[in-house]
Amino acid sequence: MKLITQCNYCSSEIKVKSYAPTRPDLEMHKGEKFKVTCSQCGRPQEKQANDVRAIASNIILIGGVVISIVVTVLLWKMLGAIGTVSIIIPILIYNSELRAVALFNSYRV
Repeated sequence: MKLITQCNYCSSEIKVKSYAPTRPDLEMHKGEKFKVTCSQCGRPQEKQANDVRAIASNIILIGGVVISIVVTVLLWKMLGAIGTVSIIIPILIYNSELRAVALFNSYRV
């Protein structure tokens, strides 16, 4: 899950560096108002936790596919388990990522 906010001046996305799973956790970690700097225009800005939104990270999906390939190689001799496990692992990982994004975006401080 990536946390992003929008620049007030150039409307580009600014990545917020935090691993907070919810907005209250983000507010506890960063404070009520925190400073971010736009990577495009370079202007510092003050943001609140409600200005931040979460989006799904593609790195999680890629990690799920890699784990799936490793499990497939390990279970190569068990024919029935290969297809089931190699398809289920990325789906489960991606679903958990989508739930985390929905949880973050559904609650406002």
